[in-house]
Amino acid sequence: MAEFLSEDKIKTTMTLRQMLAGLWPFAKRNPVLLTASALSVVGVGITSRLLPNLIGRAVDLGIQNGRLQVVREIALWFLGVEILHTFLMFQSQFLFNWFGNRMLTHLRAELLNHTQHLPLDYFNRTPLGRTVTRLTNDTATLGEVFTDGLISLIEAGIILLSIVIAMLLISWKLTLVTLISAPVFLYAAFKITESIRLILRDSKTKLSVLNSYVAENLNGIKVIQIFARTGRNHGRFLQLSREYRDVALDSIKSYAKMQPIMNIFNGVTITAALYYGGYLGHEGWLPLGAMVAFLMHTQDVIHPLRDMLEKFQQFQNSLTSAERVFQLFDEKEENTATGLEIQTPRGDLHFEHVRFRYAPELPWVLEDFDLQIQAGQSVAIVGRTGSGKSTLIALLQRFYDLQGPDNGRILLDQVPLEQLSRRALRRTIGVVQQDNFIFRGTVRDNLHLGDTSVTDEQLWQALRAVGSPAWLERAGRNLDTWVEEKGANLSVGERQLIAFARILVFSPPLLVLDEATANIDSESELLIQQATQKIIQGRTSIIIAHRLSTIRECNLIVVLDQGRIREKGTHAELLRHNGQYAHLAEAGVKFTATEA
Repeated sequence: MAEFLSEDKIKTTMTLRQMLAGLWPFAKRNPVLLTASALSVVGVGITSRLLPNLIGRAVDLGIQNGRLQVVREIALWFLGVEILHTFLMFQSQFLFNWFGNRMLTHLRAELLNHTQHLPLDYFNRTPLGRTVTRLTNDTATLGEVFTDGLISLIEAGIILLSIVIAMLLISWKLTLVTLISAPVFLYAAFKITESIRLILRDSKTKLSVLNSYVAENLNGIKVIQIFARTGRNHGRFLQLSREYRDVALDSIKSYAKMQPIMNIFNGVTITAALYYGGYLGHEGWLPLGAMVAFLMHTQDVIHPLRDMLEKFQQFQNSLTSAERVFQLFDEKEENTATGLEIQTPRGDLHFEHVRFRYAPELPWVLEDFDLQIQAGQSVAIVGRTGSGKSTLIALLQRFYDLQGPDNGRILLDQVPLEQLSRRALRRTIGVVQQDNFIFRGTVRDNLHLGDTSVTDEQLWQALRAVGSPAWLERAGRNLDTWVEEKGANLSVGERQLIAFARILVFSPPLLVLDEATANIDSESELLIQQATQKIIQGRTSIIIAHRLSTIRECNLIVVLDQGRIREKGTHAELLRHNGQYAHLAEAGVKFTATEA
């Protein structure tokens, strides 16, 4: 358990610039929307600064001189600018959120597509919950950069810049005195945001571990209940939950420090503006209206500055998510398209002195495995757990490749598998496993797997070939019957019948039955055995099974032991040989296909 819950470590430290550079390919897919959003934000900044200036001009040109008409005209201008400002704010928020959601859609779709093309080794070493967290929580957090963070940051930056320019136009001396303390407060604020980033990174790690643990528990809920581990697992969950809570509290404390700093900064700037501005006004160097406008500008400084710091904190959160998302993008995809295409394969297979192990420090799983399978021949492979049967099937499908010429070759129609494209190879090989995955949807969905070119008649033909129509009619089901995730509302035998029919729908020239008749009732086994005899005719077939009734009719039976071929021959020949196969058969030991 401890190994499974190892820390979700991030290999890189990403900067804001790197994050935006990584998101740019997704953002530039909507250039018109992005440009319109940016222009709206610029309009918001300009109109927001016109309002204090209009009030200052009303004081200097109208109120002090007793010119009521001027005050009325400026009041109407003020109302018009306010309406325009409100419209531009709505437009900028709407356009940026629209743009951000479209960008997030592109990002999530491409990330999922990338994940689906990762090699099997990635999923073997990565907990499912960790990947789900990156596909959901982290992409959603990253999407907030555009849907909420970026618009506010750009808008606040433009407004702050326009405020400083407006203040400088009134009095550069007063502006300097008012903002002289800004560097000190900004330095303190940025130091806090840096600590927040480290806390958020730790928080993401804790959340990923928590999600991984929850996913593992839900996937293994049957085992947990059978072995009465609910209490112990709940205790472990509480421990992980408390660790995540403690990190969340640390982030709350850091966020709480920001508000007092901003409040003190606001007080210092207003005090400086009033003190020195009053002096300038008393000496006649600053008109009253300009002083009023300057104070309004000064009062407005704190709002965009606070927004920028808050969004900068949000960016810190997004940076930790970006690091995790782009680390997933950095995982090398399995190349399924490159290689030779298979044109009408005959089905000749040759395992030529194959040696394989999963890592240099691990023992060999297969050693000197040499076997010739002729086109149309059915071969059964039997052996105890850990003998290498499932590894052999994984190599045949190129989930793993042989490392170097010293480890042998696997040839299909005299062509090494490494020269064939994985996509074409896997379309050529149909696999029925002991525990086949059934998707949530209808029986029809699980048969054609999204290939809408497959007709209902083809589906019924496949079902008839495995004897399924009788089962469907007896159970009151049809192609539109709803199936729950993993086939939870079906029996093991029914799930296997669907898997067999699914293989026949696509009619692959090579067939692998990996414990396809295990753990099913006698009636379903009889149906599958009858279907097996039909579908292996004319196909190169590799059958892994523990029941003699499934393998006795095969053209060749191969006995594996610790990765080596110990015996091979027909059922009758091996019984006469009175070797390992005969002893296992006589003792009634079940051959299993579980790979060590």
